[in-house]
Amino acid sequence: MRSTRHASAGVSPGTPHVCIRCRIQTQRRAGHTSAPAPAASNAASTKKSGTESIRPAYRSKPSGLPLQIREISVPTNLIQKGDTHDPRPLTDQAYFNELSHESDGHGSRIDCHAAKLSRREESPAKLRRAVEPELPAQKDLRRQRLQREHHEMGRSELDELLQKHVELGQTAGGGGDVHGKVAVGTDKRGESQKAGGMPSHRAKRMDKARRVDDEATRPAVAYNTRFSPATSPPKKSRTLQSPEHRQPRGTLIWPPPPSAAQYSQSRGYHSSRNVFQQVAAAQNSTSQPFTPELMPDPAKWQSPHGIRAQLRQWQEEYGHEQDLKRQDVDDGDDFDALGEASNNLTRLPSAKMAFTNTSAEQEEEEREAMAHFMQAPIDEPTSAELNTRFLNVGDLVEIEFMKSEREPVIAVFVRNTGTLAQFYTMQGRWVHLPEKRIQYSIPGWFRKEDVEPLLQYLPKPEEVESDFDRLMEDAYLRDLNVPRWVASPLVSRMVRFYEETKEIYRRHAATLDNAHDLMAHSTNLRYGTLVSAATTLLKLPANEVPLTALYAVRQALSNAGFAFNIDRRSHRLTGYLQIRSKEQVRMVEQVRRWLREWQDDLATLASKTSKQQRERHRSSQGAWYVYNFLAKAKAIVQRSRLDRQPTPSNIGPSKVRLPITSKQQCVRSTMEEEFNDSDVELVRFIEAWSLSQMFAGVPRIEALPPLLLQATGLYEDFELVTQTGLLFLQELGTVMPYENRIRFDQHLLLPASQHSKPLQHLMTTLEDMSDKQNPFVDSMADLRHDWGELPVYCIDDAGAHEIDDGISIEDAGVGADGGKESWLHVHIANPTAFFDRNHALAKMARHMGESIYMPERTYMMLPRWATQKYFSLAPGRPCLTFSARVDAKGQIVDRKIRPGRVRNVFRLTPAEVKELIGVNDDSNFPETVLIVGGDSPEPKHRVSRVTNMDARHVEDLKLLRALSEQRSNIRAAAGGLFFDTHKPSVDVWTAHNRMGLDWDHPYRRGSRRVEGDPVIRVRTRGLQNWFSPFADAVGTTVREAMLVACEVAATWCADRAVPAIFRGSVQRAGKMDSEAFYRDILAPAAKESPKGEYPMHLGTRYLETFGSTEFRTKPFKHKVLGMPAYGKVTSPLRRYGDMIVHWQIEAALREEARIGRSLVNADPKPERSFLPFSTPVLKNLLIGLQPRETMILKAKRYADDFWIMMLLFRAHHFGEITLPFPQVWDEKTGRMRSVVRAYVHVPSQASLPSVACMIMELNVIASMTSGALANAGVGSEAKMGDVWECMIGEVDCFRRNVLLMPMRLLERVEE
Repeated sequence: MRSTRHASAGVSPGTPHVCIRCRIQTQRRAGHTSAPAPAASNAASTKKSGTESIRPAYRSKPSGLPLQIREISVPTNLIQKGDTHDPRPLTDQAYFNELSHESDGHGSRIDCHAAKLSRREESPAKLRRAVEPELPAQKDLRRQRLQREHHEMGRSELDELLQKHVELGQTAGGGGDVHGKVAVGTDKRGESQKAGGMPSHRAKRMDKARRVDDEATRPAVAYNTRFSPATSPPKKSRTLQSPEHRQPRGTLIWPPPPSAAQYSQSRGYHSSRNVFQQVAAAQNSTSQPFTPELMPDPAKWQSPHGIRAQLRQWQEEYGHEQDLKRQDVDDGDDFDALGEASNNLTRLPSAKMAFTNTSAEQEEEEREAMAHFMQAPIDEPTSAELNTRFLNVGDLVEIEFMKSEREPVIAVFVRNTGTLAQFYTMQGRWVHLPEKRIQYSIPGWFRKEDVEPLLQYLPKPEEVESDFDRLMEDAYLRDLNVPRWVASPLVSRMVRFYEETKEIYRRHAATLDNAHDLMAHSTNLRYGTLVSAATTLLKLPANEVPLTALYAVRQALSNAGFAFNIDRRSHRLTGYLQIRSKEQVRMVEQVRRWLREWQDDLATLASKTSKQQRERHRSSQGAWYVYNFLAKAKAIVQRSRLDRQPTPSNIGPSKVRLPITSKQQCVRSTMEEEFNDSDVELVRFIEAWSLSQMFAGVPRIEALPPLLLQATGLYEDFELVTQTGLLFLQELGTVMPYENRIRFDQHLLLPASQHSKPLQHLMTTLEDMSDKQNPFVDSMADLRHDWGELPVYCIDDAGAHEIDDGISIEDAGVGADGGKESWLHVHIANPTAFFDRNHALAKMARHMGESIYMPERTYMMLPRWATQKYFSLAPGRPCLTFSARVDAKGQIVDRKIRPGRVRNVFRLTPAEVKELIGVNDDSNFPETVLIVGGDSPEPKHRVSRVTNMDARHVEDLKLLRALSEQRSNIRAAAGGLFFDTHKPSVDVWTAHNRMGLDWDHPYRRGSRRVEGDPVIRVRTRGLQNWFSPFADAVGTTVREAMLVACEVAATWCADRAVPAIFRGSVQRAGKMDSEAFYRDILAPAAKESPKGEYPMHLGTRYLETFGSTEFRTKPFKHKVLGMPAYGKVTSPLRRYGDMIVHWQIEAALREEARIGRSLVNADPKPERSFLPFSTPVLKNLLIGLQPRETMILKAKRYADDFWIMMLLFRAHHFGEITLPFPQVWDEKTGRMRSVVRAYVHVPSQASLPSVACMIMELNVIASMTSGALANAGVGSEAKMGDVWECMIGEVDCFRRNVLLMPMRLLERVEE
């Protein structure tokens, strides 16, 4: 909270208000040098000045340090009635007469101007400009005028004008909120300002250079080549400009003017409205009730016919309506350069910039939707809507404005229109935006019947989806809003919720504004939920926290900015939040302070035109830190460019080539220590911005790192965005030139990411355990069945890190119908029998969620020493066996679960099994292999047991294959859907004896030069129809056996009323019924196909009609798989959810052994206290487990995509290899380009510059520029199912995307 720059001194009632600076100057001219006395604090002086001094009786002080009290002036009329505005214009004289009674952040500077006006020393128009921030249109005109005048000026005149502009911009931006005299406690470590006199030189400096508190709106001037205050100013200045606003060289560009919203909405740990909340908090803490009698009587000093009386009358009549809209009023443009709407409720927004995604976001979502299918495990196909908590009609939601920090808006969810969701706000406006943008909702706030009356007045879904731009144009010309009498019941209830929330915030403002200090750890990252935060801050039990209080706490955490963090991919589902450590917040604030001092120093230097003035100038310590860092960084980057060429998406490959041999790696690093402690902090600051995206949603911090990049002068041809920040770190050597940035995801929190110190300590504990001699005890030892010589077939890739499962087949005799029956045994590794849920291994498994396999590294859920030495399936190892007795048709007639121990284990690869059973299903799809960086090392020699297998073993494998085909038919008859995406295989090497990369960590102490690059190999069979009949006989055999085990586990638990984690399909309202889709669309299309298969673009749509996968504690139908019950149990070594089911089953088995009978009974509520997880605990675990699995699924897909893009990047842009595709000459670029075929899986949209597609030769996600479609001669729209011939344009490693330029249409499916 900012105090006013000049505090008015106590004066007599008839004396004009004069600021301290002006009074000091007057006294000096009269021969007085002493500073004026501070204002009197008694009631008489307060009444004379029209303000009230309010001191809270209590204020929380968590740090234990004494508090310093500062007073901020609040006009008494604001405390009584709230901020009011007269819609009629004031005359100039009346305008300044009114301002003379208030302090609005300009301090008594307004009073001085009013006094000058009364003496006619300044014109009213000039004074109005001096105290009012300019409107954006006025600022644009002034900036354009200065640009035109630049060409007509000399150097000296330009410097003078530059200084004038800096001062003028600071004066215009000096305004703040209207403050009152409120006692504000600050820690001694804070930066509170003294209330007494101020030296004149400091007052001048603060008045000149520190009027704007928000760095993002500060009119900073940065010279590219200035790294020392002693250097002479360069001949031109450059400022940060977005590409669309970038001007030609030689044109003077002033920084963009701040909008009014940035002044009124800017906040650090306090919102602008917290001023009044602090007032209310102080009132509630006084010993006696605060009443209007404590305030001076306005009638004694205000005219009954004055403007204040008229404003008060207007407020009483119309203020209740205006207050609802004031939070959204903005003098700025409808949207900023980042695409965030800043005034899109009081004025209808642009369809492209208001509530719809930006083009980049929509392109990314389209690619994710298709890539999610590609990466989804075969045993659980799912839709792109996985793990999304769907909104229902009547849910109360919060609409945020991430890029402008505007106050959120309360709205009600009306319906889905297709790709967008429709909402109705408490301001009486309808808006459309993607449902995933909603981060907070209250289910069932309104009944469906309450919302239905709005539907006939709202845009129809078909209108929104077909032509949203035209709809918005109509909304500008005609009133398309819901009549007030229809919407008033909803609006009034939303307003009441909003007002109750604000009242709770006011009562607890002192605590809520101090939330981070109360909840954060000094050095460690903490976790919490919104409910836990509310109970901590409000001192209420969780079941007694009202929804309004919960939302008030949410607003407080949002106001804290960087201090709290949420994962926007899943927060609405989980409510989880990260509480950043006080140390980390202090680091960010410290670097912000350095950068502020640096900006001030640049502005000061720009005003010094003579050499003597610049030599006498002394920079502050923070400014020197930045100057020195920039000088070192610039030198390091220039050295780096001697070996590696920078590009917008990634640094290029090294000019040095190092072949892989038995004695050397293909990468060599050299590090030099050149940075001091302050440099390290600046590097960490840029890391947080570009690598971990920690500043997303905090624009005032997010705007600072680009200034450093700009100041180096080395990135003039690059957009100053996060990917350029990553390029900067690569050129410094902080991260490796080929670093996969997904590793640093702040929510993925990999143990090696260095985000969490407790996690690193847990890793150390597990490493220490590896030295102990067999630290485990088998809790199922007495119940284990010895499987003896029964063959167990473990079929997996040769490079598998751990073996979870094996399959056996055993003769079960003849069934009741006379047919042959068999026992199908699925043996699963059993680590949970050796430690409980509170063990260190279990804690690491819960954090990880599952093992994360990336081409460069594997992040194990359980340490490798534990899996390889004790738990991975091998001869003599323990297991948990899921058995099903099946007939010749694949029907399950009996089931059981037994702990056991396997002896006769055969580890086989899929290729070996195919050879044994005599199948070759890959002949029609030859494999394409691409390699950059040299030859791939020879694989390690593996001892195979194929030579030990006889005819019996081959017959077992053939029987398993036959049963798997029968099981597939059963699932298909139950409505199951089958598909296979045939994902490319990616491998990476730097050494000959192992795959992957070394465990490199960020190097922040200086430069790191990396010579050479990894060897990358991609193997693919190209894009095949995902819904073709399965040709992979071995894959089908393994998959069906695992599904049998999952069904056995779910059914066994259901029979015994054992809660666990079960998965199934949930149909979403509004989606087309899957049976109707199949009957009306899919089946006719399959009949027309020569092979009788589903067209791929229709198959993906069909898959979406099945709904989404959901987790529950009781089994239910999985419609996509065609199974009555499904619970994953086959991968306890790499999936925490499977471990939970194993713990529950083991506890039930031990209980059955103890009581000597089965737990199967008809009791609807049996006693299950022996289980390690109760149903409520499981439900709580499911909240975070499902989003965690989705995050890991995407992380693995991103890693594969990154390395494929890195291979194409080095091949296409640097010519390391020639891609095996046709080549054509591109006249625009004057170079040869590869030609590929692109399959369009989503329709193009006119508002997007590209359409998502897939490169058919590689089976890789790409984007095709829609602007070039018209030039291809087929119109401007690509349709689903199209096949286009395209040139490869650019390969973007940062966004993991290939940009294609269409040449001609090859195929188009019929409608």
